[in-house]
Amino acid sequence: MRETRHGRLKRLLLLPCKGAALFGGVFMIAGVLVVVASVMGGILGKPLLGDSEIVDRFIGIAIFCFLPYCHLMGGNIVIDFFAKPFPQAVQDGLDVVMNLLFAALAAFISWRLMAGGITTFERGRQSMFLQLPEWPVYLVASIVTVLWVLVILFAAYEAFLRMTGKLEAARGSTDFG
Repeated sequence: MRETRHGRLKRLLLLPCKGAALFGGVFMIAGVLVVVASVMGGILGKPLLGDSEIVDRFIGIAIFCFLPYCHLMGGNIVIDFFAKPFPQAVQDGLDVVMNLLFAALAAFISWRLMAGGITTFERGRQSMFLQLPEWPVYLVASIVTVLWVLVILFAAYEAFLRMTGKLEAARGSTDFG
């Protein structure tokens, strides 16, 4: 069976999205381990200095890294109760519009992360206790938000294909209404 353009695009996006999610998972686990070490250190009377600085960075990176994969797999929150009475084509059209608006918002977030990262790098901003540079968090977040924008645009493309009848809705999709 010949693969469609849609299938190739999804497969092309899936690998970097999975990679980013796995990368984020490593940082999430590392953040949890820092919390455990901090709690154990507190119990033993040797608290971990700057633990919140490390955890903030690790969890922030993890959250941004999860966004592209979550959106690609349809794991984002969809509030469609007001669109339920409309025909499926209208619902798909609304999905196109909402995904395009969401892509614009995500692009704005990405741009501001890039601008903030450049400023942070140029000014040499560091954390208070551990003197950790702040720019690496901005760098990772900037990269994965660009991927996130691409995924959101792909979701708009999928909705457009559904709206025009060129793609069937996924079977077994969860209906919360």
